[in-house]
Amino acid sequence: MNLIAVTDDKMETAQLVDTLCAIEPSIDAVILREKSKTDAEVIELIQTVKRSGFDASKIIVHRRPDVATIAGIQKVQLPGHGLPLRLAKKQFPSLSFGRSVHSLEEAEAAYNDGADWVLYGHLFATGSKEGLPPRGTEELRRIAGSLPIPVYAIGGIKPKHLSSLQQIGVAGVAVMSTIFRSDEPDEVASSYKEGSYATKR
Repeated sequence: MNLIAVTDDKMETAQLVDTLCAIEPSIDAVILREKSKTDAEVIELIQTVKRSGFDASKIIVHRRPDVATIAGIQKVQLPGHGLPLRLAKKQFPSLSFGRSVHSLEEAEAAYNDGADWVLYGHLFATGSKEGLPPRGTEELRRIAGSLPIPVYAIGGIKPKHLSSLQQIGVAGVAVMSTIFRSDEPDEVASSYKEGSYATKR
């Protein structure tokens, strides 16, 4: 099962680069979700990460296909309220696109619009979505059983959930806070791959 790290827009560039390089051996991809940074700052971040030896093929740019193209990145994660997917695919035919979805209907629409993968959430209670009820796994099960493209899950996912999620048929999970708010992000990422990390939160 693939592990996608999602940055939480809480770190300065130098700290974020160090963290990304530390977790790189254990993750299959990272979504750079740095919404407070300017486009120029995101491009510089990507260039710095590349120079640090990070595998650029693992980088997914959040929301901005133009930034991805300029920075030489091939994958973009579009939020549910983001660019129309059909138009983005037409304008940037060399890029692969994922779409964040919150229902089976949205997932089917994303697939019909050409999404290369979908990211569904939030599954479980999480501090980053306080006040919003989690969606659970039933609709995720229907999505994974309906779509012929990779389906990823996000939101409060701990290693104890991985076995059941794998049985549902998801391609992988995306993790934000547990990795990026840890004092030992490399160990946390590694133990997700091992399925052994028990959160102490």
